[in-house]
Amino acid sequence: MKTKLFSSVLTATLLAGVLSGCAQNTEIASQSGAESSAAQVKTVNVALESGSKPLSFENENGEKVGYEVDVLKAVDELIPEYEFNIDFVESDATQIGLETGKYALIGGGLYKTPEREEKYLIPDAINGVSLINIYVNEEDNSIQSLDDLVGKKLVPSTPNGGIFNLLTAYNQEHADKPITITTGDGVSVADRFVSVSNKEYDALVLPNNLGFNEIQKELGLKVKAVENPVKINGTYFALAKDQADLSTKIEEALKTLRENGTLSKLSVSWYGEDTIQYFTE
Repeated sequence: MKTKLFSSVLTATLLAGVLSGCAQNTEIASQSGAESSAAQVKTVNVALESGSKPLSFENENGEKVGYEVDVLKAVDELIPEYEFNIDFVESDATQIGLETGKYALIGGGLYKTPEREEKYLIPDAINGVSLINIYVNEEDNSIQSLDDLVGKKLVPSTPNGGIFNLLTAYNQEHADKPITITTGDGVSVADRFVSVSNKEYDALVLPNNLGFNEIQKELGLKVKAVENPVKINGTYFALAKDQADLSTKIEEALKTLRENGTLSKLSVSWYGEDTIQYFTE
């Protein structure tokens, strides 16, 4: 009887040890798998422009918000192997940071240009749409297109900026009836709209993604955009040349977000209209 009892106890002890070992091994394997999965997630440092309302800015609670912030969050959800770490920097620091390797990805309502395509990777999918509008005093119905700006007093454009180049290109094609172009720098977007509201200038040509709706409401401006935009530009993210895999995945994610209507919803949320609908490949 003692021999059988001892044998039974020994068997039970050995079995408990085996089961305990299996449980420990399973737990270790589970922890190892989780650590391995976590190690495979790559952190991507992203630079967006600070104070670029409504693209990217801090709200009253100090939270990073804006159209491009929301687009990046939606993209991030579709790419589980990457995690975006967003920094807000001055506008001229985004591209410098990208070129020096501090950032792998930047935004800022960027247009696709030959110069940028040569220096960076530009995913072949828009992250948004910038409409170039003509803004006039709400009492003025005489201006509906660039042709109507001939003989009018325009708010000065930033030297060599996108609007300056647009107007210059127009004048090259209409040398017989050119638009009078003046340049100026250091004037805030809000002050430009104010000058039109006060009839100091007849018109302002500017992208729609610089916060017109909010500025108009906050300052009670008597300004409106003419019905049809004068130009439609897709906006893009730019990546460092060594980020080919990430660029491909961002391109796929942005195409999905456009197809499922997410970009349109974000556009309505931040700009008050679906600007995505205007863009054709």
